[in-house]
Parts: sequence; C-alpha cells; structure tokens
Amino acid sequence: MMSASSAGYGVRGVLGRLLVVAVLAALAVLAGCSTQGADEQTRSGSEDGYVGARSLTRVAPADRKQAPIVSGASLGAGKEISTESFKGKIIVLNVWGSWCSPCRHEATALQQASVKTADIAQFIGINTRDTSQSQGLAFTRAFKIGYPSIYDPKGQELLKFAGDLPPAAIPSTLIIDSDGKVAVRILGPISSITLVDLINDVNEGK
Repeated sequence: MMSASSAGYGVRGVLGRLLVVAVLAALAVLAGCSTQGADEQTRSGSEDGYVGARSLTRVAPADRKQAPIVSGASLGAGKEISTESFKGKIIVLNVWGSWCSPCRHEATALQQASVKTADIAQFIGINTRDTSQSQGLAFTRAFKIGYPSIYDPKGQELLKFAGDLPPAAIPSTLIIDSDGKVAVRILGPISSITLVDLINDVNEGK
C-alpha cells in the first residue's frame, strides 16, 4: 500500500512534468511569433538549406522598415528586373530553388495568388543556388509560373536583407507594401488562400 508521503510525491511529480510541458509549449509559441526565433536557424536534414521551422512574421505599419532594392537579370530572358520599377505597388518576393522540395509544393499556390492579386501586387521570384538557368527554367515551365524571377545563384541579392527581416529559409516570401517597406515575412511554404489574405491586409493598411 502506498504511503501518504509517497502518494504526495507522485502527484507532485505528475504536476511537475505537466508544468514542464506547459512551459515548453509556451516557449514554442513565443519562438514561432518571434522575428528572430532560434527555431528559425534549425536546418532540416532532408532539405539542403531549408529551415524546418516555419514561421510568419507580420510587421505593424508604424514599425516597418524600408526594403532594399532588389535587381538582377531575369531568369532565361536576361532582362534587368528591379523592384524600383514597381514603386507604389505591393511587391511579393519569393525565394526558391528547383532543388527545393517545399518550393515545388508551393509553386502552384504562388502562381494562383499572383493571378488573384495582379491588380495590386507584383510577384518576383529570386531563383537561388541553382547551378544553371536551365534548372530554374524547367521549374517555371513545369509549374506554369507567369511572373518573372531574378537569377541569383550565389544569393547576392539575399544578402541585402541581412538586417531585421532576412529571408532565412528556402522557400521564403516577403511582402513589401506600396511604400517599399517590409510588411510580412513567411519562412517555409505558404498556401494560396493565406498569401492572398496577407496581400489584401497589406493593401488595406493592416
């Protein structure tokens, strides 16, 4: 028969374990909401360069900072693309690579979102870490991507975002408001519905 003291110890042990679980859960939620959470630096072993921890960061209009100008030769066409050419319009930058499985999973969603928000937003891809343009072009053809991408194999354009809101994962998506300021950062794949809702929120000044 269990003594009163041992029973009390057992209850305290269970309560202690529950408290630990609750604390860990709370920390996980806080890390997911953080702009620079440590979980964002954990690399997945299955995808080279892909950060396994997904997160969505929204920046209040008063706290937004100016985004750097992104420019470069377009994938395949070789024409110069610059975010500066789309002043006054929302810009959606998506970082992707043909080698990236999550990029393939979200490609159709991005194309759908670009069509649904074409009147207020300009989508621009940043194709990174592909060793040849033919790899990126095969990707855009396979998923019928209609918006342009900058070919940035060494990630030089990505280095411009090494401040508060770097696109630290592949894939990652930045929504830049019509004033040229970073409004949203998405690490990991995103659905068409969520992306469209986020773009509309930014357009409405939220």
